[in-house]
Amino acid sequence: MKKFLIILTLIFTLQTPSQADDIRDFQIEGISVGDSLLDYFSEAEIKEEEKLFYPKSKKFYGITPSKKYELYDDVSFILKSKDKDYKIYSIKGLIEYENKLNECLEEKDKILKVVSNILKNSKEENYTNDFEGSAGKSIAYISDFKASNGFIRVWCTDWDKKTEKEKNWYDSLNVNASTQEFLDWLNNKAFK
Repeated sequence: MKKFLIILTLIFTLQTPSQADDIRDFQIEGISVGDSLLDYFSEAEIKEEEKLFYPKSKKFYGITPSKKYELYDDVSFILKSKDKDYKIYSIKGLIEYENKLNECLEEKDKILKVVSNILKNSKEENYTNDFEGSAGKSIAYISDFKASNGFIRVWCTDWDKKTEKEKNWYDSLNVNASTQEFLDWLNNKAFK
């Protein structure tokens, strides 16, 4: 039932006839890039969350509020430091698929069909990532869609048994929407 709700949510929340390729039309748990996180959490709730910064710049930070979500096991947000409006620059939803990679890939394919129907001017790019061997035999199956002001990425990660045990990680389906501003910073300043 949870998977069916994800598909229905994607179908109804991603469609906007006039701006089908605008990243702000994409929603996870009813929340979009460009929204203020204050519309969903109090400032006190946001401030009490652990902030995760990138190594070389503190311009943006991530938080993963502890909350029971309807469709996703976790939802995380990227915010800009010192932004009193708490505008969302990236949002990611995660669903755990403990040792159920095939189910994850089936769900990913369903989501990709929905996204490609909505982002009609976007070209889907598919590839795999083996983490350059840093996670043993783990592999991610990734699909990207470029939108007018950012991108949507959908992927399943199949962690190898050793990595799962050492890190306490599970195979998972991930859905992410990020603004171009955040991506440019991530690629050019976050790690350099």
